[in-house]
Amino acid sequence: MPIIGMTVSRMAMGFIDFWMVSQLGTEAQAAISPATVFVFALACLGMGAAQSVQTFVSQADGRGEPWRGGAYAWQSFYLALLCGLATLPVAWSTPVWLGTFASWAGHAPGVARLEIDYVQIALWSVAPATVCAGLNGFFMGIQRARVGLVAVLISLVVNVLGNWVLIYGHLGFPAMGVAGAAIATVIGWCVRAAVLTGVFLLPEFDARFRTRRSWRPSLEKLAGIARIGGPTSVQWLIDIGAWVVFMSVIIPPYGTVAMAASNIGLQLMHLSFMPAVGIGIALCTKVGFVIGEGRPDAATRLVSRALRLTGGYMGLIGLLFVLVPGPLLRAFTHDPQVIELGRQVLLWAAIFQVFDAMGITYMNALRGAGDTRVPAIIVAFCCWVIFIGGGLICSRALPGLGIHGPWACCTAYITLLGLLLMGRFRSGVWRRIRLFEPHPRPAATADATPAAIGTGTAGE
Repeated sequence: MPIIGMTVSRMAMGFIDFWMVSQLGTEAQAAISPATVFVFALACLGMGAAQSVQTFVSQADGRGEPWRGGAYAWQSFYLALLCGLATLPVAWSTPVWLGTFASWAGHAPGVARLEIDYVQIALWSVAPATVCAGLNGFFMGIQRARVGLVAVLISLVVNVLGNWVLIYGHLGFPAMGVAGAAIATVIGWCVRAAVLTGVFLLPEFDARFRTRRSWRPSLEKLAGIARIGGPTSVQWLIDIGAWVVFMSVIIPPYGTVAMAASNIGLQLMHLSFMPAVGIGIALCTKVGFVIGEGRPDAATRLVSRALRLTGGYMGLIGLLFVLVPGPLLRAFTHDPQVIELGRQVLLWAAIFQVFDAMGITYMNALRGAGDTRVPAIIVAFCCWVIFIGGGLICSRALPGLGIHGPWACCTAYITLLGLLLMGRFRSGVWRRIRLFEPHPRPAATADATPAAIGTGTAGE
């Protein structure tokens, strides 16, 4: 429940950002979702890799070797430093590369200008976001998700207050519009990283996980994170990158109204998949823990239970998309054209809800087991062949289908992805993956040292 609360709170942050920016007009509404997806796509390389800390920490804890966890969490700080340095030239050159892209993709000049204003500033959140991904992975891996929930709630309050002050110009600050929302986002991520770091260094966590004593960089552990988290990063980049192309290249030819309707539809889809992602993240920890204990059969039972939860919840949200789309859409806009197109988007979204639940559940189960490479390949195929390839054909060669064409391709992509990931899990390949030694050693005491317990293998 705390993990679900954390993901729902993250969803609420996106909802509030989108709603507050939407008050600036249809152009701002059309710009904000592509802009935020741009930023997340560039941040996902570091965040995806750092989140693999959860897999290492949960399996080490299940093996009775919790002292390994702190060292893996510390590597996310060094990964964040590298990602932050790599992002600097990208942020400085945003007007050039994003302006060129927006012009090529056919964005209206006003929309493109707002996208640049947001992205150039929000990219400064990449480093703290990577730290947050690693520390969230640590706390979820040790089943202390309440820490992440508290951190995200604090950052939510900071973000909302920052939006109110900087977007509209309160408390003596100038009204900065979309740029103000970007500044508030950076501040929110920094506050969240500070809260997580402060708790991470508390004596109670140091006693068991050596969070103060295992701060040194480790090429071996960074290599392990890259090996397990690298495919996840690529998968995130492929997935989010596909949505960038979808929202920024495929949909714009249908007009600003279609962009606004698709953006609202995407925001409402967060209502369905973010709580399911929370269940999936919890499942990842549980699967890692029971595998660390040497009980892979328990993992299959956990997956079955999680799928009933995610499928039931997302199926219910799908019914709401069909039965009451109007009130949901009017929470964001009163433009009748946007509402009408939004109804069509939500109808397609309703069709793939249960399959999306399957994809989320099986993907996180496989990640908990350390099976990330093949699932990333599956995502790449479904994304770029069906979702993007099909969407581009519909957008350029079959414009008479309207937005039904691209959204039908989206539905086919998510449906097939869910089925393929189910097949991957049921194949049982994940049972043969080993992150640590095949046989766990006796549990370590809080006072035991790594030297006394033994050293890890190269697979560590």
